Amino acid sequence: MRQTNFPNRKLADVALGREPADLVIREGVLLDVYSGRMIPGRSVAVSGQWIAYVGADASHTIGRNTEVIEADGRIISPGYMDTHTHLAGCWDISDFLKYAIPGGTTTFITEAEAYACALGVEGFKAFLDQIGNRPVKMFGLIPAMVTLSPATESLAISRHDVQELLKDDRVLGIGESYWQNVVLNSNGRVMEMMREALKAGKSVQGHGAGAFDRKLAAYTAAGALSCHEAITSEDVLSRLEYGYYVMVREGDVRRDLEIIIPIKDDIDLRRVILVTDGVNPDLLIKEGYLVDVVQKAVDLGVDPIHAVQMVSINPAEHFGIDHFTGGVSPGRMADILILPEEGVMSPDMVLSNGVVVAINGETKVPLPKVPHPESLYHTLKIDPISEADLHIPLPEEGPEEYVRTIDIQPGGLVTREGKAEAQPLDGQYCAAPDRDLLKVVFLERATGKGERFVGFVRGWGQKRGAVAISQCWDCSGVLAIGAEDRDLVLAVNRLIEIQGGIVLTVEGRVEMEIPFAIGGYVSEMPIEEIARNMRRFQEAMAGLGSTLENAFLTMCTLASPAIPFIRIIEKGYRRFREDDIVGV
Repeated sequence: MRQTNFPNRKLADVALGREPADLVIREGVLLDVYSGRMIPGRSVAVSGQWIAYVGADASHTIGRNTEVIEADGRIISPGYMDTHTHLAGCWDISDFLKYAIPGGTTTFITEAEAYACALGVEGFKAFLDQIGNRPVKMFGLIPAMVTLSPATESLAISRHDVQELLKDDRVLGIGESYWQNVVLNSNGRVMEMMREALKAGKSVQGHGAGAFDRKLAAYTAAGALSCHEAITSEDVLSRLEYGYYVMVREGDVRRDLEIIIPIKDDIDLRRVILVTDGVNPDLLIKEGYLVDVVQKAVDLGVDPIHAVQMVSINPAEHFGIDHFTGGVSPGRMADILILPEEGVMSPDMVLSNGVVVAINGETKVPLPKVPHPESLYHTLKIDPISEADLHIPLPEEGPEEYVRTIDIQPGGLVTREGKAEAQPLDGQYCAAPDRDLLKVVFLERATGKGERFVGFVRGWGQKRGAVAISQCWDCSGVLAIGAEDRDLVLAVNRLIEIQGGIVLTVEGRVEMEIPFAIGGYVSEMPIEEIARNMRRFQEAMAGLGSTLENAFLTMCTLASPAIPFIRIIEKGYRRFREDDIVGV
C-alpha cells in the first residue's frame, strides 16, 4: 500500500506538544497488540486521521479546541478487521455499514466475485466505487473467477486488467482461488494473476479445502498465502506449518471457531486470523458484525489480547498494511475502540480515521448511497423460456431404468451423484415430487445465448411449485428447481423480467418474489426488509416440504466449484472426482 503518513512533521510536533491534538483519549487501559500486554494509565493523542502520541500523560497535547474523551479506566483497543468476507452481494454497502460499524469493525477486506460474475472487470470497478470514500476502511480483492461455467469464463478479468487494478490502493491482491484449479488443472490465467499480485507486493488469498500434504505443499509453492478452509485443529496446524496465515471462519456459511480452542495454549496464535466469511442480513441485524466472533472467542477461553490480535495486527501484517493500521501506536491511523471492561468486546465508542463513528451501538456518521451504473441493472441476458425448453427427451433406443441425480446431503451444501428410478411419460423424463425427484435447470446469463441444461435433484424436498434464483456462486447463471414444468417456466421468466433475485411459484401463480436487480446479486431494499423477506422465503419453502435449514444457500452453491462432489452448469453435470461433464 502506498498510503502512509510519513514524513509528517505535524504528527511529530503534536507528539512533542508543539502543536495541539485534535482529539485525546485520556486515562484508559491500553490493549497493546504489539507487546501483548494490558497497560493501565495510557492516553492517546490524535491529529487528523493519525495517532501522534501514546503514553502515560497526553496533557501536553491538549489545546483550547482539543476534544477530550475520558476513558475512565476502560480498554483502549485497536479497531477490528474482517479480512475474509463477501460484501459484494445482497445489500447496499451503506445499509450494511449502519449495522457493522457499531460493533467495532473499522477495516473490511472483501471478495467481490458477484460484481465480476455480473459484468466482468467493469463490475469489479463498479464495486470499488461502492467501497471508496467510506468512514471506515474497505478494500477489495480481484476475483480469481474460478468457475465451472464456460460462459462465465468469458467475463474473466484479464492479466492486463489485473496489472492496472493492482495499482489501485483499494485493491489488496487476488481473492480466493480453489486449489484444484491452480494445482491439478494448472489454470494458467489464475497462475498469472497470482504472479502479478506477488510481483506488485500484494496478497494472494487461498482456498485449500481438502488439500493435504503434497497437494497443500503444491498450492503453497504456487503462491497462496492464506487459507480459510481449516475445519479441524489438525488443519490449522498443517497450514501454520506451511507458513500460511490461517483464517478461522465463524459466520453464515460455517462456524469453525472451536477448532482453535484445543490448541490455543500450545501454539503461537500470531498467524491465526478470525473472519466471518460473510453473514446474512438476519445474522447481521441480530448479532452485529465480527464483534460476536471476537466475543465468542473470549467466552471460549481465548485471552482477550490474543482475540484482538487475531482481528487487528495479525491480518494487518498478513496484508502488508500494518505500517498504517492494526494497532494503537504513533504513526498509525486512529482506528480505536473504547471497550467497557476486560472481556467485554462490544465497544462503547468506535473511532475510525480519527472520527467518532459510533457510540453505544449507534452509527453517528452519514452513509450516503452510491449509485450503480445502469449496465448492472441488465445482466440477465436470457430470452424467456417455454415448457418445451425443459423437456428431457428419452433416448431413441427407449427409456433407461434410472436417471442420474444430484443428491443434496445433510447440511445442504455437499452433493453426491445418485441415481433414481426414471419417470418416463410422453417421450420425456419427468419429475416425481412424491419420490423427492425434482427437475433442476441451469441457464447461463452472460453471453446472450442462454445455453441451458436440465437434470434432476434429490434432497430438496419441495412437493409443489418451483423456485428460481440468480445469485449462483462463482458463475453468471440462473438456477431453478421445481416439481412442475409450468411453475418452473413461470419462475424463470419472472426472474428474467425483474432482472434478478428470487421467485417462488406455486400452481401457476407467483407466490413470492424478492428482487435483486443490481447484477442479479444486490437488492435495493433496506436491509431490514431483505431479512424479513428471506425469513418468509425459508418459511415458504418449509411449507412446501423442504427440510433444508437454509434452502437459499443450498441453491446458491449448486453450480459452485467450492463444494464437492457434483454440480450443475449449462453443459451438464460437472463431476469433481471424475473431472468430467455428463448428462442425465
